[in-house]
Amino acid sequence: MVENTDTLVKPDMQAVLARTHIGNDLHSFLLPTLEAVSNAMHGIEARFGDKAASEGTIEIVITDANNPAKIMISVTDNGIGLTDENYRSFKTPFSGYKLKLKGRGFGRFIAFKVFSRILYSSRHEFMGSPSTRTFRFDITRDEELVYFDGQPDFDHVGLRVEYDAPLTQWHELVRELQQGAVADSIASHFLPYFLYKWLPEITIKLGSGNAESITKHFQNIFVESDKGQVTVEIDGQPESLDYSLTKIPKTRTFKNHCLLFTAADRIVGSPKDLTNVLGQPHFTNENDENYIIIGVVRGEAFESRLNDARTGIDLSAKAVERIVSAVSDVIQQGENSQIEKIKAVQFTDLGGALQENPILRLGLRGKTIKEYVSTKPNNWTAQQFVADLAIERFRASKELTKAITSAVSDQENYIDNIKDIVSKIDANNKEALAEYVIHRKNVIELVETARKYTTGTKHAPEDVIHDLIFKRFSDSATSDYFEHNLWLIDDALAFMPYVSSDRTAKGAGRSKGDKVPDLAFFDDSLILGDNDGTTVTIVEFKKPSRDNYATGPAKTDPVKQVLETLELAVRAGGVTKTDGTHMSFTGVVRRFGFIIADLTQTLVNVLKDHDFNNDQNPKIWVRHRDRERIIIQAMGYDTLVENAKKRNQAFFSVLLGE
Repeated sequence: MVENTDTLVKPDMQAVLARTHIGNDLHSFLLPTLEAVSNAMHGIEARFGDKAASEGTIEIVITDANNPAKIMISVTDNGIGLTDENYRSFKTPFSGYKLKLKGRGFGRFIAFKVFSRILYSSRHEFMGSPSTRTFRFDITRDEELVYFDGQPDFDHVGLRVEYDAPLTQWHELVRELQQGAVADSIASHFLPYFLYKWLPEITIKLGSGNAESITKHFQNIFVESDKGQVTVEIDGQPESLDYSLTKIPKTRTFKNHCLLFTAADRIVGSPKDLTNVLGQPHFTNENDENYIIIGVVRGEAFESRLNDARTGIDLSAKAVERIVSAVSDVIQQGENSQIEKIKAVQFTDLGGALQENPILRLGLRGKTIKEYVSTKPNNWTAQQFVADLAIERFRASKELTKAITSAVSDQENYIDNIKDIVSKIDANNKEALAEYVIHRKNVIELVETARKYTTGTKHAPEDVIHDLIFKRFSDSATSDYFEHNLWLIDDALAFMPYVSSDRTAKGAGRSKGDKVPDLAFFDDSLILGDNDGTTVTIVEFKKPSRDNYATGPAKTDPVKQVLETLELAVRAGGVTKTDGTHMSFTGVVRRFGFIIADLTQTLVNVLKDHDFNNDQNPKIWVRHRDRERIIIQAMGYDTLVENAKKRNQAFFSVLLGE
């Protein structure tokens, strides 16, 4: 029986290249050159073995360097040359031979992203006899290799690659090429070889200038100063990564601390700037010389994630962040004296800022400035510290206010409780508390002023007071603690989980017949001894000095309005917040209502009709509807202001001796 067989069709390399992206900078332009240098080192090692560093040479020559129409880059080595084995590998995209050398077998194709003409010429030995190969490589042709009869332009065993006719998008860059920049880019790409491997003699020459030894120039600069291992989580698995560090002078090319990732011992991707982590772009030594630290990281996790074009490593942003953090920690430990100098400057800057804004000391939460600064990023400025302390002060003040609210609930021991609170806070926090009290005093004065508005003003006085207490048409999903003044009504209201101001339960615009509370509070947590179900509280503001109330219709009867609004709120079964989320009720167990209105005679008559009484406080009328578990309080604006003043006066008495 005859078996039918077939063979794989070779990859469409033009299509592969079309999907391969490289940058448009000098490093990307030099990618073909870097690939040729890397292959040259493999050829040198294959020929000289342990003597590769001392015997090997690689010459990079760029003729007509700044003329896009004539430029040619040649890379010539004295390695083993394009032997039969190497030639077979050359003709095989993604070859296994290159994979053994941690390559991808794709690098020679990347040249077509930069140049349109490439020539290879080789001298090698076969069975003790010299042999040559010279051919044009062009993947746009059906037959990609076009051979020439001519001999290579060099006499020794080795290989030369020539690149010319750059694509039009590179012409502007070609016009600006400089030997120093090209040398720096090549040296930095092979930085790992300087630090922990070997390098042959690599020289570069542009035009008629002198050849410069990249190896000699950088081997005394790129010296390994530290090495070790870090373990970092990548894709959910702990991975061991080797790092090498070098300290070099700050130059135009190497401007700031950075971290480089390597695969197959070559830099892949762009440097990771460490300025923000370390706090400064460079350090300064005892001789007042600026230097930077470059870290090189490598590991099997990088090798397996290297893309075929060798232009990137497939790592998540989180993994990169972890790697940067781990190596930065090592650098900071080794550069402790430099970090201490940074922290000393931060300490001084923050100290000056706190002298101007002493109230922010509350945000330190008992820490010294030095302790606080030590926990924050090295690159923070005084402005960033101030912003952070302002947030911490807000949080600390909120905790303080909760303690004050608890003290308020015990009227008999109020002053003693306030004294106890004050005795437990330091002088700086007392300043914060004093500012908090002064803020309250200013708000009270605004309420008093709002009561005096006349009918001819733009806004009704009750709306102005409403906005002072809590901004209308908003809710606590978008308003923070210090953006409202609910303490004017009752300190406990300031800490309700959810507050809605002048909004319907469904969150949308008001429809005909909707009864919308001025303020509505919803709480699913422990309230007044209830530990399940929801508490609903509403507040209704009425125009100061109004005196035309009548029992019956909701428009003239605020008690009936409150009762109907409470019923509608409960019947809604929940409320939609401004952020789009919905709060559902688990069963309303208690309802509260507040009527804030001047106690004119007609209002008092309505309150009496609904069986309100003022036995405990003649200025506050209360009605308990036990069957519905509803409690409603009515008080005048004068009482609202008077009670708030009393609470603030207690603070002033304790804090300021007034």
